[in-house]
Amino acid sequence: MHNTKNPSQNFQVEIRLNQKFPKSTVQTRLPEFEEFIKSHARNARNWKPILVNSEESTASVTELFEKLVIGTCHLKDGDKLNNLLDEFSINPSNIHVYKLHKDGPLSQNIGEDDNEDSIVGSQLWQLPCVEFDSIWENLIYDTSLKNEMMSYVSALVSLSEKHVNTTIINVNRLILLTGPPGTGKTSLCKGLAQHLSISMNDRYPKSVMMEINSHSLFSKWFSESGKLIQKMFDQIDELAEDDKCMVFVLIDEVESLGMCRESSSSRSEPSDAIRAVNALLTQIDRIRRNSNVLIMCTSNLENSLDRALVDRADIVRNVGEPSDFARYAILKACIQELARIGKVIVDDEVPMPQDIVNTEDCRNSSTETLFHIAQEARGLSARAISMLPTLVYANSLGQDLSVIHCMDLFRDAVHERLSRHTN
Repeated sequence: MHNTKNPSQNFQVEIRLNQKFPKSTVQTRLPEFEEFIKSHARNARNWKPILVNSEESTASVTELFEKLVIGTCHLKDGDKLNNLLDEFSINPSNIHVYKLHKDGPLSQNIGEDDNEDSIVGSQLWQLPCVEFDSIWENLIYDTSLKNEMMSYVSALVSLSEKHVNTTIINVNRLILLTGPPGTGKTSLCKGLAQHLSISMNDRYPKSVMMEINSHSLFSKWFSESGKLIQKMFDQIDELAEDDKCMVFVLIDEVESLGMCRESSSSRSEPSDAIRAVNALLTQIDRIRRNSNVLIMCTSNLENSLDRALVDRADIVRNVGEPSDFARYAILKACIQELARIGKVIVDDEVPMPQDIVNTEDCRNSSTETLFHIAQEARGLSARAISMLPTLVYANSLGQDLSVIHCMDLFRDAVHERLSRHTN
């Protein structure tokens, strides 16, 4: 999407406040935060936390916050901000102060009232929460998928709040992510909900996410799936009654509920499969009257979904396997994390892998080596790659690793993981 706006005019600041300070503290020290951000502009990256060294941690405003992220949807994720922050200024519209909820999810039962067979139908999270912290910044894609999702969803919510005539402009606030397993669809939904709960906290002081695993839920209650879907949406409707609360709904593996009715009929499947789809579509149409509800669905089987469900989605995006550059970025992040915890020892003789975004970037020796490993990892999902550090750690036999030795172990781990696909 072409945009001629100056990115510096659209920067957003997210400040995770130290638990012992009230939010009002930040408002009284905005000039200090602005000065701090500008002084760190040289090393700042879009939507990445600004690093604070140990000498700063007990000085200035750094004692007030646990994490500070600055970014704009008009730059790629991870781009250097450099001198763009020279024109930046903090104001009430672009600063978002928050604290993380640490209570964990609340299990919600569904089924007949007072029935001992009633099971957990969903998990309810208070956002932003500890469990979803850092998901957003650690999701790596070559495309502008994250920025696009954030901008589009913000626009959907804004249109709803303006009470647009839905007979002219159709707004369902339903997004659908498709693609093979392990590509980060569910994580993207959780990270998006967490990020939006922070950026919209001026309008919605409270945010929750109801996480529904449709496959595990309705496999037990198949004969009553239509009624249970209605009960589930009754719970969503109840949450949405608070117009100061933003309600995110995650329906994972939505194909379990939204299987194509035409193919179900041709395969002579039970009529309850068709009733489940009808109930889901009816409830989506019903819930759209609440401007503070966003439904996020994921599916590994887009071609099996009912066409009416796909047509209701405001956004449909395919999240594919990572490219060479995305795999490289994930591997580099893994090595950096091992270095952060002291497992990888960095010295002056062997440099750490660099940030690269295209084939023309100048690369050091470590970057070249790791990029070759990323190419050898073709066929592995992002999930599979993010599991490699555990294998590397186990194969290190308790020894600290040099950068070179670490990359050798990652190559071995890649080959071991790929061998599972061929055996």
